Amino acid sequence: MNDDDKFFFDLKGFVHLKGVLSQEEVARCNAAIDAHADRFFQTERTLEGDSKVLGGTDKQKWMEGMLEWERPHCEPFRDLLVHAKIQPYLNELLGGGYRLDHGPLLIAMDKGDGGHYLHGGGVERQDFSQTYTFKFGRMFCGLTAVEFQLADEGPGDGGLAVIPGSHKANFPLPEKLSLYEEHREYVKEIHSQAGDAIIFTEALTHGTLVWQGEHQRRSLIYKYSPSFQAHAPGYHQTQVPDYILDMSDEERAMLS
Repeated sequence: MNDDDKFFFDLKGFVHLKGVLSQEEVARCNAAIDAHADRFFQTERTLEGDSKVLGGTDKQKWMEGMLEWERPHCEPFRDLLVHAKIQPYLNELLGGGYRLDHGPLLIAMDKGDGGHYLHGGGVERQDFSQTYTFKFGRMFCGLTAVEFQLADEGPGDGGLAVIPGSHKANFPLPEKLSLYEEHREYVKEIHSQAGDAIIFTEALTHGTLVWQGEHQRRSLIYKYSPSFQAHAPGYHQTQVPDYILDMSDEERAMLS
């Protein structure tokens, strides 16, 4: 993570890395997803909240469990777990010994699918696992997301949106802004191409706008925590799952 990356992450709360994944890596992920299309489910949660503009004609489609799929379909997702182009950023933001907190989660959206209200923000919260701070000349992050884009997200498509700098806010997020009904000039759509990755602190205010693209949006999210804390309430079974037995030592370390 170079000095420019550090400056902009501290300033904005996220960094957009272009071309992290090759076309082949993107294609392998999408082919594995297509082979498990029957695993898509729609969340029962109302992600748009009370927003009058984030509701869509249908709900988002989600998919989980990629790390435990049969080979070769699990392989591209295990590779992303310890991707060489991402690890230096997580080492800087989370310190040595960081691990997967939860995920991966695939969010797929077809045209008209509803968004997710803007949430998060740097206002001091009781849950320290999501905070961002700067001390002793370096950044310290709690829960940190890596979002790999498996499809393009261009101007007007919708998708990922953030409020840059909100990870250091000291006042609560205005409700009308959270619902994307007012103050939209402060919200930035992240325009990206398949293969890009966006790394952001969970303290950053972020959400999803209604998908307007003609193609299906596919966004793959891994969330990591520093070694000394956890955010997820225990998504994985406590006994050793069989699927980790054929993982590499580095991949298993991410799950410990």
